[in-house]
Amino acid sequence: MDDYEDEFVKRLQASVQHVKESRKMEEKFMLPEELLRDERAEGKAEGKAESILELLEEYGPIPGDLKARILSEVNLDTLKRWHKLSARVHSVEAFVKELETEDRQKCRASV
Repeated sequence: MDDYEDEFVKRLQASVQHVKESRKMEEKFMLPEELLRDERAEGKAEGKAESILELLEEYGPIPGDLKARILSEVNLDTLKRWHKLSARVHSVEAFVKELETEDRQKCRASV
């Protein structure tokens, strides 16, 4: 690293080395932080999905395809909407009907 005797060049090399080390440290700490954020989001989604299923189970058995759809949803806004819906409806069938209506509206909006 000390190829030159000039003080300016030495300081420049030291600065470059500091930046390189800072980037390496940032990469090491960013990855776990990102993983933690992703895991938290997954945990929230799983918890919300389980809550929806618990509410719907009060009305009877939940069809496998509906259960799979709820458990595979990762969008928290969608899950929050479904959670509120599951608290308002009075049957699994009514929940499915509302989802179908929602799906049709999305299809129309995307056309």
